[in-house]
Amino acid sequence: MPDRVPLVSIGLPVRNGSAYLAQAMDDLLGQTVEDVELVVCDNASTDDTAAIVRAAARRDPRVRYRRNPTDIGALPNANLAFHLSRGAYYVLAAHDDRHAPDFLERLVGALEARPDAILAYGRKGLIDDHGRRFRHDPARGLHAVGHRVVDYDGALERPLPDDPVARYHCALRSNDCNAPIHGLFRREVLARLPEHHVHGSDRLIVASAALWGPFAFVDAELMQYRVHAGSTRYLDRATRIARETGREDVLPLVHHHVATLQRYLRAVAAAPLTPTQRLRAYTATTLSGARRHALGALGQRLEGRPRRRFVGATADTPSRASASIGGGPSLSQHAS
Repeated sequence: MPDRVPLVSIGLPVRNGSAYLAQAMDDLLGQTVEDVELVVCDNASTDDTAAIVRAAARRDPRVRYRRNPTDIGALPNANLAFHLSRGAYYVLAAHDDRHAPDFLERLVGALEARPDAILAYGRKGLIDDHGRRFRHDPARGLHAVGHRVVDYDGALERPLPDDPVARYHCALRSNDCNAPIHGLFRREVLARLPEHHVHGSDRLIVASAALWGPFAFVDAELMQYRVHAGSTRYLDRATRIARETGREDVLPLVHHHVATLQRYLRAVAAAPLTPTQRLRAYTATTLSGARRHALGALGQRLEGRPRRRFVGATADTPSRASASIGGGPSLSQHAS
């Protein structure tokens, strides 16, 4: 592939994603915006992932393939995809999601129409293993298909306030950063934000971005986020964090919360805020961190007990308590 810098880089970290990978790559390479590169970082897969990517690379020179000799963890693998990319805009894609053909066209257009915006994203749909759509039950705030039930609130899938601290507060309170984290970032701003290092880093990145500039929201469903049997949301905490970090020595929960809170505080310190805005952001951060610590302590006391079931739900239904610092969705939902 020529050394010319593409307009958009799509980072696709993956580990053992052969079940959905070909379909996901077809969506991304079939975008109406063709000036793209697809950077696939294969985290030492043991299935047919390598064969699928190499076959795609033979057909399309826009595919760039990097295979890790050993499993470095989902979070470092996601960071690697960004560092290998070159485009003016960057999208973090998942190997099991679906994208509308005009996904990039709509988001590039949104950023070019708003030079002050640093991130553009649209609405997401939810699909299961077989591509069936989740139904939304607004009365209970749940999405369900078959036996699968999730409680993503979608609270960020709307125009957010102009005030940076108000945007930041929205990100802290939502349990659903899936649409914005998989949106289109301006590369120069994303490079200044925290990387994927801790569980819940999706929220950390989106919340940090909220302090740097406005988001451009496109009121259209542009992607479908897949929740399936292989999603790491269904793993216990220790196994999930080990898969994310590539380490088996998972720190106690309180250490995790403290380390995560420190990253949020550093993000607030680095953001281009006025003194008053920075004080407000510090206050929002510490209050959210204290809430998460209290909920984490309660979770430790309840560890090992069966989770409360909603009617029609599985025992894997997540709690809304995850919507605060140190918890919530992470890209390893996709086991990259």
